[in-house]
Amino acid sequence: MSNRRDFLKTSLLGTAAVAATTMAGSVQAAPSDKERKGYDLVIIGAGMGGFCCAIRAKQNGLRPILIEKMPMPAGNTIYAAGFVLGVHSRPQEAANCNKDDSVEKFYEDMLKVSKGRGDKALSRYVAENLDSTIAWLEDYVGMKFRAGMKLAYPMLQRAMLPAGDVKPGGNQLAMWLMAKCKELGIPVRFNTKAIKLIIDDDTGAVKGVVARTKEKSIKLYGRYGTVIATGGYSANNMMVIQNCGVAAANMPIRGSRVVSGENITLAQAAFAKFVNVDQYHCGPIYGPTGANPLNIVNNGIAVSMDKTERYTNEGLTYVQMSRDTAARTKNNWACIIIDQDTRDLKKLAPDFASYRLTKAPIYQADTIEELAKAAGLDPVKLVKIVDEYNKAIKEGTRDKLTPPNTLPEARPVLKAPFYAVPFQGGMTATFGGPLINTEARVLNNENRVIPGLFAIGNAAGGLFYDDYIGGAQLSSAAIFGIRVADVVKQVKAEARK
Repeated sequence: MSNRRDFLKTSLLGTAAVAATTMAGSVQAAPSDKERKGYDLVIIGAGMGGFCCAIRAKQNGLRPILIEKMPMPAGNTIYAAGFVLGVHSRPQEAANCNKDDSVEKFYEDMLKVSKGRGDKALSRYVAENLDSTIAWLEDYVGMKFRAGMKLAYPMLQRAMLPAGDVKPGGNQLAMWLMAKCKELGIPVRFNTKAIKLIIDDDTGAVKGVVARTKEKSIKLYGRYGTVIATGGYSANNMMVIQNCGVAAANMPIRGSRVVSGENITLAQAAFAKFVNVDQYHCGPIYGPTGANPLNIVNNGIAVSMDKTERYTNEGLTYVQMSRDTAARTKNNWACIIIDQDTRDLKKLAPDFASYRLTKAPIYQADTIEELAKAAGLDPVKLVKIVDEYNKAIKEGTRDKLTPPNTLPEARPVLKAPFYAVPFQGGMTATFGGPLINTEARVLNNENRVIPGLFAIGNAAGGLFYDDYIGGAQLSSAAIFGIRVADVVKQVKAEARK
């Protein structure tokens, strides 16, 4: 959420530098045959969930290995604003935040944003483990957070942003996590792509993974588990078309271009049960540069670029507005019309900075007719739209507009100069994947546990549906990454009895 897509190019460059410096001495040569069979846990994917799982596993006395198909962390973690959530965590207590908040309220909000379709047990587990996860990230991993941020819903001070210099904040999280891996001596193998699970033909248990390096394919065995932490399939156009439809597939990517569906292709061979595969999160973006008009879209008039028509209710969430833009406009292009008074709103400053930073266009003129010509819109139609919109605001009849406008406080377009901000609906992340239980174990189509297989983060299915609370994806990835390592520790202890 927030302005997490503002720094796409600098994020990649920053992460490459972080990977080169932080992981020096930790990324090792391909493991020997003996080493390949000596791991307790094989973790696939170097994001928030995978890193947390590896670090916790090492803390628990286990021997993990983490593999990543790219030469550096390149999933959605590094593109995220970096918000993690708490209820009454130490940073929140220090900042005197949310004294009347509770685990129960957080749980209820999780279900509300998922329209009651998010798995209740998984949602409750997340709510109950937010604060302890923040404590672990601070005390053991060495992270630092600033509390007090309010995100779009439910506007409570649950969000904490990494207190570091690397931008965006998700990149800072990756830096801290990689540094801890190096400190602990955890083997992290980049350029190592998981291509299929190793499955016992007799029992169906997952024993490890076949991975492809630059030189050859290798087999990595996890005595007590294999963890899919690869993210979803938002950058796999074919999967998006098949599961989410053509409109979603026409959305430019708001994050990683390499999150391509290994959570599905790997787990299919184990007959995993897949849920919520048609669900995804999206948001506004100027696709060619990555500029983010997150707040602008709910503060003006949304007009299609092809027909110069209002096509959606500006009072909807930016997620639904983005879906409507992709589905109801030609080539997924629209613009927001605002005036100077709205342009001067402090809350919109980051959005305009994003357009300026990425050199995305914003059209400006002293009259609506001139603005229409500058933006390639129909002047007659745009004047009519603005006049009708302003009249409906003045007379209190916005509910009678077509489409209606349900913003709690709609802003008129009266004061010159006027602006047209072009945008598209953009794909952020998919929510579907193999169904997990509260131990992050993957279930099969008969709702039985698949022995030895775990999934975490956006690689897993069941937790999210329709939408999510900002920061909940990174938080839940960390929570279930820790959970897997704790479960495996217990399994190993029982096996030794």
